[in-house]
Amino acid sequence: MTTPAFRLPLPLLLAMLTAIGPLSIDMYLPAMAAMAGSLSSDIHHVELSVSTFLLGFALGQITGGPLSDRVGRRPVIFLGLTLFGIASVALTHVSSLDGLLLLRGLQAIGGGLAVVNSTAIVRDHFDGTDIARVLSMVAMIMMAAPLAAPLLGSLVLTFSDWRSIFGILSTYAAILIGILVWQLPESHPPHRRIKRSPWAGYATVLKHRVARRYILMLASAYSGMFVFITASPYLYLEHFEQNEQTFPWLFGANVIVIMLMNRLNIFWLRHWSPQRLLTAGILLQFASALALLLLALSPYFKLPVVLPLLMIYVGSLGLITANTMGTVMQYFREVAGSATALMGVIQFSGGALAGLLWGKLHDHTPVPMMEVSLLTASLALVFLLFARKASQSEASQSGIHASATD
Repeated sequence: MTTPAFRLPLPLLLAMLTAIGPLSIDMYLPAMAAMAGSLSSDIHHVELSVSTFLLGFALGQITGGPLSDRVGRRPVIFLGLTLFGIASVALTHVSSLDGLLLLRGLQAIGGGLAVVNSTAIVRDHFDGTDIARVLSMVAMIMMAAPLAAPLLGSLVLTFSDWRSIFGILSTYAAILIGILVWQLPESHPPHRRIKRSPWAGYATVLKHRVARRYILMLASAYSGMFVFITASPYLYLEHFEQNEQTFPWLFGANVIVIMLMNRLNIFWLRHWSPQRLLTAGILLQFASALALLLLALSPYFKLPVVLPLLMIYVGSLGLITANTMGTVMQYFREVAGSATALMGVIQFSGGALAGLLWGKLHDHTPVPMMEVSLLTASLALVFLLFARKASQSEASQSGIHASATD
């Protein structure tokens, strides 16, 4: 690869790549009512396409992670973006709910193949606390996507129909391929690539007690956000009776808090460990989820009260995500792709299942949404306690071994 005359910052490139996920989900949320009418369905069944996307994204990651450990990051990124772009073009012609679900699944597989490499590339370049710092920078830039996506989706609906949203996604994929071919060097050279079965990396990650528990903690915390994403059209458009023009602003308020938390996280990492900061994030998420459920069971469940609590609930991920990934990734260098994939697979699978659980329990009140949100936050807190216990046990054993050696 020829070195370009100037190079874009790595966090910016990785943010543009990672943005594929939120753009694909958040841009079409304002269009769900229009899609339901066009496809002769209802908004609840169209919302299932979010869970379909999450499952497909998980499948793409579980395949792409170990594959990139074996063949390098760039080939897998470009394969994924190509599949994503083709499926996006096909979605501009879809005419049935079944077709929508199938093509969203294929689109997501491509997106997962590409995006899984972002965190692995950070691990290829950085160590220790620097991993969490750079991932926070990536997240802070990338959060422009879920902030702008619903606004862009609403704008598209003003001038065109919902199919144009998928046309924009295919164009974005094509532009991104061009930029990354030019700007992104291979970070996983041949001498580091694993020669054994590409699936062996998963065994390495799963055998690590501390990493395994942090991964389950992150997946639980993330599942709550996916419940919010899946249920937000119902909550804002139906329950609170807001219009499609107001929806992006309500949705974007949560994104702003995530961006703020990521910015603060970069600063706070100078003073506190990633583990302490992610613990603060988990406690914030649990407390806000409990408050939201209590409100949903009361007559005081009003938008001015609910919105700030939802902002805290979703925004806490700004403290949780980068710090957890940084903590986990420091244990794995040779199988960084597999470690990233495993985190992504469990996150997106958990998110899809949580969204489906909400769909099963949905009774046209906010209570099931808040019940599932508290469930995922509670699981995250439990796994955090298990992870801290395992980490302390590992540190004690290391101290014993060191003393024996002395």
